This record gives sequence, C-alpha cells and structure tokens, in this order.
Amino acid sequence: MSTLEHIDCPICEQDETKLLFTKDSLSIQICQKCRLRYVNPRIDHQSLEEGYVETYYPEEKVERIHTDSMEWLQMSERLSELEKLHGSKGRLLDVGCGIGTFLHLASEQGWETQGIDPSKSGCAFAQNVHNLDVHCGDVFDANYPTAHFNAITLYHVLEHISELNPFLNELRRILKPKTNNKNAGTLVIEVPNGEGMQSRLHKENWHYVHPKDHLYYFSVRSLSRLLHKHGFHEIKVGKPKRVSPTTNGLFPLRKVSTALLVRFNLGTVIRLYAS
Repeated sequence: MSTLEHIDCPICEQDETKLLFTKDSLSIQICQKCRLRYVNPRIDHQSLEEGYVETYYPEEKVERIHTDSMEWLQMSERLSELEKLHGSKGRLLDVGCGIGTFLHLASEQGWETQGIDPSKSGCAFAQNVHNLDVHCGDVFDANYPTAHFNAITLYHVLEHISELNPFLNELRRILKPKTNNKNAGTLVIEVPNGEGMQSRLHKENWHYVHPKDHLYYFSVRSLSRLLHKHGFHEIKVGKPKRVSPTTNGLFPLRKVSTALLVRFNLGTVIRLYAS
C-alpha cells in the first residue's frame, strides 16, 4: 500500500505554496516564489517505481503504441527538430525510451543509440523487436561514462521523476560539455505545459492531470529556471508541430492554431533544448 510524502519545491528548495486544486485525493500546489506547479504531498518514490517496472507497459498497450501511426509520426517530428537544432549526429541516449520507437528511428538515421527505461516489458520489446541497446533500470544504475553523450532526450519523462535535482545533476555529468573545438551536447526535454491554454481552461480536468504519476506541471519559465540551476545556460524553446496520419479539411487550421499557441508558450506541451 502506497504512502504519501511531503516535499519542498525542487527549484527553490522551500515550502511556500498555495493550493490550486485537488484530483484523485491529491493536491496540486503552486510555489509562491518560482511558480512551479507540483503535487504535494505525493505518492512515495518506492510505490511509483514499482508501477513503472511491472505494469506500465502491458501487452495490449505495447501493441497499441507499436501499431499507432500517430506515434511514429510524432517520434519522426521530434527527431527532425532535434537534428535541425543539434546539427551533427553522435551518441544519443533516450531516457524513458519505452518500447524504443524513437530510438529505432534515430538509429536508422545514423545515430549511435542507447536507451534506458524502468519497464521490463518495454525494454524487452525494444531489445527483441528493434534490436536496440537498452538498459532496464534508472540512469544511476547504468553508470554511464562522464561527458559521453552528444544528445540526451526525455520525452514526457521529467514530470515522472521524483528526485529532480540528483537526476538532472547526473544528466549534466554524462552529457558532453562545450570545449574549444567541439559543441556541447544537447539535452532535450518535452513535458506537458502547466501554463498552456488547455491547462488554464480545464484545470483539474485537463487530460494531463493525473497526480498519481505526473508529479510536476512545468512552464517554460519554471523549467528553464530548473535547468539553469543545474548548469544548463544555453536554452532554446522548441516548436512542437501537430501531426496527423490524414490531411482532412480541419488539419491545416489546427496546425496553424497549434503553431500560434506554441509561439506564445501556450501550447499543450513544452519542448526545451539545453546545453
């Protein structure tokens, strides 16, 4: 049976919050200093990890994701923007790689790929079906070499991480730093936008609000502040694009409206590139 744990704001490391709303008997608070929205108190770390390891990718979910054309289009869109902004290829680590769709596409495009995920079934699929180099566990267990990766990607992962500060310190350690003759490695983070239009309109009914495992609801400002705290000083805001397997009459309008919202940091998701 899971228990609840109380935390301080991971950015300010203080406890000065105001209640926004409750859902599923859990409270989403907002930090009065940095404006980070987060669940407090929250389900304890051990209970969360057990869920990711054993039950996060049941067989029917794996099959649905693997055969979903939207999933492949979304991963292709992510890879396309990464290659446009990062430039040269190299060693890529996908943290929270799931069943390996993004890594499979990156590998086909010439990246030297590795992945990591706590899910046993997700990792097994990535290894057996896509023949990927995937570690089942967390980033600390893997003990990657210092300054090893040219790019580290986290797509809808950071909102699940209990201990943000040690986690980001470890990513900073294993990402290549900027040197005199080489570019710095790139950290890519995509998360739900806690200050987006959908979040503002729907509040606790926003489809990304499930506080049992989504622990934080970042904005561009709060996420940038967290990254600065860990030595990431060059930060670019990405432009996630709406994708669709069909191009019906409404799609161009939706694509334009999505681009406008993203331009003003009001889109459904945030994507940041940091080095």
